[in-house]
Amino acid sequence: MMDTLFMERDPYAPIRHCYPISNVLYHGKSEYQDIMVVESPHFGRILVLDGVAQCDEKYEFIYHEFMAHVPLHAHPNPEDVLIIGGGDGGVLREVLKHPEVKRAVLVDIDKEVIEVSKRFLPTMAVAFEDPRVIVLNEDGYKYVQDYEGEFDVIIVDSTDPVGFAHVLTTEEFFRHVYRALKEEGIYVGQTESIHYHLEIVRRIQRSLKKVFPVVDLYTAVIPGYAGYWWTMSVGSKKRPVREPLREVKVQTKLYSADMHRHAFLPVSFYEKLVSGEYVF
Repeated sequence: MMDTLFMERDPYAPIRHCYPISNVLYHGKSEYQDIMVVESPHFGRILVLDGVAQCDEKYEFIYHEFMAHVPLHAHPNPEDVLIIGGGDGGVLREVLKHPEVKRAVLVDIDKEVIEVSKRFLPTMAVAFEDPRVIVLNEDGYKYVQDYEGEFDVIIVDSTDPVGFAHVLTTEEFFRHVYRALKEEGIYVGQTESIHYHLEIVRRIQRSLKKVFPVVDLYTAVIPGYAGYWWTMSVGSKKRPVREPLREVKVQTKLYSADMHRHAFLPVSFYEKLVSGEYVF
């Protein structure tokens, strides 16, 4: 039997991203969004939220390793970590590879995403039962407002910044994040692709610069995402983040100390990108 195509509609750019699929394993609707898990002969199982692919079994390690290990290795002692979103469990899995982490709080508003991931994406959702983990099904925007000097690292692994996820990319939210971080705290969030979503990248970088003394941008090539060249925005309260502070001992497929350094854009290009001088 021939494979069918799942076509992802990008909400920001006039493109379509297609995935060959052989089966729909799950399709349901939660209180917040449409949820699907499809099977692809190339990508393996893919989690799809509101028609947009979030992660796939074959390449998910790239995204999750870079989301977690860059900020954790840039921090001298990341004991308390907050993950907002990330209901598939991939970032949580990587965070808990660090023995320094004593507590990992995962706040995802949609419990159904977590349950579906446990059932259909077991290679990602392997860490929810770890005794260091606290899982809360709450609004991450509201949750972070209740804390001051609580977390070493805050990772926002959200869906695209539309709908209920938009508030997680605003200056007001970043001010709440800054307050919730400890003295040497670091924030990181996924901020879309350089070429298809450049204005979003610029907006978020400029908002972060109004809040954090150290702001930067690093990238990774994610084969399953439209635009491929994906960005992660960083805000640090104290230290530069371009060099790992601790020896890399965690087991990874791609992330390393060298990959950490090379993930960051050259300063000259970064400045052109954020200022608006870089056009295409």
